[in-house]
Amino acid sequence: MPTLADILLADHQREAVVSDCVSVIERHLNGLRSLRGIALKTALAMFKKAMPDALTRVVRKLLPDFAVALEPLHERFRQSSDRDFSLFLRKHGEETVDALIGVIDQRAGTSPNEAVKATYRKLRGNVRGELEAVLPELAKTISGYLG
Repeated sequence: MPTLADILLADHQREAVVSDCVSVIERHLNGLRSLRGIALKTALAMFKKAMPDALTRVVRKLLPDFAVALEPLHERFRQSSDRDFSLFLRKHGEETVDALIGVIDQRAGTSPNEAVKATYRKLRGNVRGELEAVLPELAKTISGYLG
């Protein structure tokens, strides 16, 4: 059985997965109307000004680690009677979000870029809530690649 990484990182679809995940994130951020949302949009705009493809590059870089972090859930899904990985991820939302946060924390913490570290420290308190909010659409997107 192929792993989640085998599926999501396959040469023929990796860039489509990255593009779809970036679209999910951008739609989510564009829909935020709170002060927190303004702060997140401002941070993203700063990154995009310095590097227009910043979000795509970040997703491309993190996707392999995300796939590995979600593999235990993927394995449990395959062994379960559930038929929709999207619903499975949402049913196990806390564990899913924890896995994703673990990857982000690790990568941000070991980044050689001090600006990235500082920005992430400022935004870290919002990460869980934003991941929880985007999880249904992100899970649906990922699930769409499982065939």
